[in-house]
Amino acid sequence: MEFELPSTKAELQAVLKEIDDYYRYFKGEYEERPLEELVLEKLAFTMPVETEVRREVTEEFGPKADAEFAEKSAALQARRQMYEELYAAESTLLAKRLEDAKLSYEEKLSKLQADAAKRGIAQTSAYLSLAAKLETEYERECAELNRQEEKKAEYLRESTAANYNVQLLSEAISLKYDAMVEDEVRGRMDKARDISRETVKYNNQIEEKLVKSRNDKIETESTLKLRYLEITAKGLTEEQLTELGYYKDTLRAIDGYYYTIDAQSAYDDFTKDTTMPYYLGPFYNDILYKYTLRKNNE
Repeated sequence: MEFELPSTKAELQAVLKEIDDYYRYFKGEYEERPLEELVLEKLAFTMPVETEVRREVTEEFGPKADAEFAEKSAALQARRQMYEELYAAESTLLAKRLEDAKLSYEEKLSKLQADAAKRGIAQTSAYLSLAAKLETEYERECAELNRQEEKKAEYLRESTAANYNVQLLSEAISLKYDAMVEDEVRGRMDKARDISRETVKYNNQIEEKLVKSRNDKIETESTLKLRYLEITAKGLTEEQLTELGYYKDTLRAIDGYYYTIDAQSAYDDFTKDTTMPYYLGPFYNDILYKYTLRKNNE
């Protein structure tokens, strides 16, 4: 039967009634035409690759892990930076003081040498004693300054400890999110495997019906004509409706409309329509299952 695919629910109801009237109640002349095969759409599903799923999940969880690390490590990072700056400042100050002490010693020694040369006592014990005293004072001052290295060491210990705790925190968060990623990947792959099994099961059922429909076509045109004359006199059975193409046209009209709207809306409308079991007869459950899978896959 020729008809235009419906684009609204009202048009669908009108087309279904027209198809029903045509096949169930039409008593006109027999048309010489070959039987048409039943057309049922199979579902397609591609199993995702686990490595790709893991990459996608890792990208999803990455910002969350970074945000948690930034929040929990902020105080430790600030403490580390503070002690690193104190260490650098103390090192600079100590180096300057040592340099100042050296310059002061060299200046005093130079003046002493100049005065001794002027007075002609450069090799006397008095000069040597004064030079030794200057050197001793310089060494004492350097030793005193170097004892302040302990403060630098304390700053270094604190910054090192803060950095170590930052590393520990980073490793703990990494382990936590690695486990979360694996759990999510496992869940998505399990769901995909379930969908794949359901798709194969559905397609196998459709193939069985298609094979049956093709086998039914082996009847000769003459036999079909005789049966047509017989059945038009006493009404059609479900099998005869199938052979004549009633369910093929009905399914084409229904799919023609419901595949123009989103899967969830199609499923909701289909299940609420109380006329569908009548029009689809023995194929109702199969089509309901198809729309259920379509809804779950989107």
